[in-house]
Amino acid sequence: MVRFRRLRRWLRELAESTTTERILLILPFFILSLDLYLLLHAFSIGDTSIIIPAFILSILSVAEIIVTLDEIHERAMEMLKQRRIKAKVRKVMNKTDKVTVRGLLNQVLEEHPELKSHEKSLYHVICQLLSEEE
Repeated sequence: MVRFRRLRRWLRELAESTTTERILLILPFFILSLDLYLLLHAFSIGDTSIIIPAFILSILSVAEIIVTLDEIHERAMEMLKQRRIKAKVRKVMNKTDKVTVRGLLNQVLEEHPELKSHEKSLYHVICQLLSEEE
């Protein structure tokens, strides 16, 4: 049985995307449908002066859809990274009594050295969690 892992992941990312992103994804599909209609009409009348620009326009519409999907994917990966960092910070927050941002940041980096490359986003996550706690 084929499981379609990539399709399910893509649909999950779309479901978690914002309304604005979904609207921005629908518009290129609408434009692509108009482009394809124009291309079919150009083929039916056989005019090459219309076929070539319509074909180029269709290719650009497909490229726009691909770029939009890639942006949604990047944002979803960023949100997933933020969730993982938040979970690690919460674990450290429960263990430690240091309530300063710098102290908590140092403690998290000691326990999770793999987060050293994400220090800037880690700082923002710590600030956000400390503000929620107050």
